[in-house]
Amino acid sequence: MRWFKPGIRNSISALLSPETRKDSPESLEPVREAMLAVLGEEGAKANPQLTRKLKYLHDAHALWFARAEMVAVLSQLHGEALAVHRVQSLSPVFQGLVPKSLIDAGRSRRS
Repeated sequence: MRWFKPGIRNSISALLSPETRKDSPESLEPVREAMLAVLGEEGAKANPQLTRKLKYLHDAHALWFARAEMVAVLSQLHGEALAVHRVQSLSPVFQGLVPKSLIDAGRSRRS
C-alpha cells in the first residue's frame, strides 16, 4: 500500500512549491531595496547575476536564502567579518515575512 498517492495535489512538493509561498510585491519591495542597498554599487558590478536575482525573486524565503550569496560577494570586496555584519543587519526587514526561527538561527550562528 502506498503512503502517498501520486495524484494528491496537497503533497509535500505542492506545499513547498513557489505558488503557495508567493508574497505580495508590496511586502517584498522594502526587502529588495534593503538588500540591494547593502550589496551596493560595487557589489552589483562584481556580481550582476545576483543583482538581477534579487530584483526578480518572488518570495521572502528565496530572498532570505539569497543572503548567503550576498555574503560571498561582499566577502570578496570587504572581508568576511564586514560582509556578515552587513547581511545580518538585514534581519529586521524580514520580520513577519519569514518564520522567527529562521531569523533567530541567522543571529545565533554568527554571534
